[in-house]
Amino acid sequence: MSPFEFFFSFYGLILGLSVAVVISGFTNVLKQRRRVRIGWLSPLLAIFVLIDIASFWIGAWGAFQDVPIRLFVLVLGLVAAGSYHVAAAMVVPDDFEA
Repeated sequence: MSPFEFFFSFYGLILGLSVAVVISGFTNVLKQRRRVRIGWLSPLLAIFVLIDIASFWIGAWGAFQDVPIRLFVLVLGLVAAGSYHVAAAMVVPDDFEA
């Protein structure tokens, strides 16, 4: 396994979890659709976040292929992918009573 493959497996796992958070959040909203009214803004925000994650993933594929993998690059990837995970978690609320 090359250093790039090692880095991108870690990076892709975190971004993939971000996608899963958005999709599972909307699954929970659909299960509660009798109690929760779904408007237009939340689905549009989810689509925007999913497209942004995908475009960032593709951009990182090209940008990080020639970069030597060191701790700083791993931390930078963790911060970038972690921020997408936080954004994905904020798309759909957890508390449907509120």
